[in-house]
Amino acid sequence: MVPPMSRSWPRLWLLAVVLVGCTVPVQHGLDESSANEVLTALERGGIGAEKLKDDGAGGAAFLVRVARSDAAAAMELLHTLGLPRGHRSGFAEVYGQPSLVPSATEERARYLEALAGELERTLETVEGVISARVHLVPGETDALSPDGRPRVPAQAAVLLKIRSGVSPLKEADVQKLVAGSVPGLAPAAVAVVVTLASEWSGATAASALATVGPLRVSAASRPVLVAGVIIALGLVAVLAVLLLLMSRRLSALQRDQR
Repeated sequence: MVPPMSRSWPRLWLLAVVLVGCTVPVQHGLDESSANEVLTALERGGIGAEKLKDDGAGGAAFLVRVARSDAAAAMELLHTLGLPRGHRSGFAEVYGQPSLVPSATEERARYLEALAGELERTLETVEGVISARVHLVPGETDALSPDGRPRVPAQAAVLLKIRSGVSPLKEADVQKLVAGSVPGLAPAAVAVVVTLASEWSGATAASALATVGPLRVSAASRPVLVAGVIIALGLVAVLAVLLLLMSRRLSALQRDQR
């Protein structure tokens, strides 16, 4: 007789291969916060997705995968939304590895990089802001000036990419936020440029998601997955019949030999 485990493992292996083959990763090597943001955006866009540990990246990294038929739409949606967000180096990152003998110019540049990174992070927390870039130009003091006025006043430029139809921040609010974080910077010296992200041509947030086993996929992908599962079950049934016939034949041969 064939042991029970020997009869069951081919079915499990075959079913796993079919199910894994129906999904593909669209993002990997993400921290948990970024993975959750990507997962939420995809499901809001009507694309079923799942978050898994990314063993290949090492550490606490995650990957997000979707049905193979949804991969192109998922990539387009994430590109439209600017996800996952680019890494922003704030004070913790910039000063995490201090220079051995930093010059005054290097120390100033590192401070401006860290400050700009913190401002970008803050602006990107506002609902509707896809990405933010901040460029700071510090004021240059004039040592010969009797009143201590800067030779070149401090300036800043902010580029915001926002979702279409959303007005998350007024220009004056952005100017106040940036000027309030930079000493000697007047709100009027902050130039704000706003661009609209291209609209996604795929499903809308109201698109219904269908459930197939442990996966949530778009309605258009459900027939493909269901067909794959049916084919897998049919192959498992055929394999089970073949194993049963082989088991009976083996038993008959053993009886004849006795």
